[in-house]
Amino acid sequence: MERRLQHLNWLKVRELVPDKIDTIILPVGTVEAHGSACLGTDNFIPTVISEGIAERVNAFIAPIVNHGITKSLYRYPGGTTIQPETFGRYVGDILDSLVDSGFHNIIIMNGHGGNNDTLKKTAFEFHKKKKANVAVVHWWMLCSEMTDEFFGHAGGHAGTDETAMVHAIDPALAGESDYDPELAYCFVPGADIYPVPGSILLYEKDEGYPEFDRAKAIEYRDKVIETVGQFTEMVLERWRKFDL
Repeated sequence: MERRLQHLNWLKVRELVPDKIDTIILPVGTVEAHGSACLGTDNFIPTVISEGIAERVNAFIAPIVNHGITKSLYRYPGGTTIQPETFGRYVGDILDSLVDSGFHNIIIMNGHGGNNDTLKKTAFEFHKKKKANVAVVHWWMLCSEMTDEFFGHAGGHAGTDETAMVHAIDPALAGESDYDPELAYCFVPGADIYPVPGSILLYEKDEGYPEFDRAKAIEYRDKVIETVGQFTEMVLERWRKFDL
């Protein structure tokens, strides 16, 4: 069954929503530097996760919000940013529109840490106003324990986890031929730096560097989809159990 909302006509949506499908996934990302990986890393990952879980949770997938809040990496070529107030209003208007179309449950599939605070605030304001259900899923945080078990560490921005995800989608997106360990910078507590002096951001010294093992990347992608799918399924089941 076609799960991408923009591939359907309004007649099909009217037929299915909300009686047969009352849930929609909204992928959200941004455009920014990711080491040797593509600028669209934060867009491609939530998209592939959404596509991977949609059938399992009986949801449609809304078109992605491609541009988000980029800060410390904004000066690297190709990056874009949206003011938090503008971004929040824009996402809020999309959420309102999805509810007006008949959806009661919305899963925001976030691919970018800079969006976290604004999405949390926007989701609560929307929930309070519309009396609809919304969950904001930050996939890398939700999967951090699994990632640590899989790789032996939790990764980092443009590190092991994100690079594996885009490598699984298309090896060309990971940019192995352009990779240089010198692209990495390990965060030092006590300093806020703009632009941050590295486009691979590690959180533990000598941990989280990208790998370029295709088979391992595909296995990791599948585990991410399973982890996020299992969590989303549980949330939806409990919303329905309590008639929310």
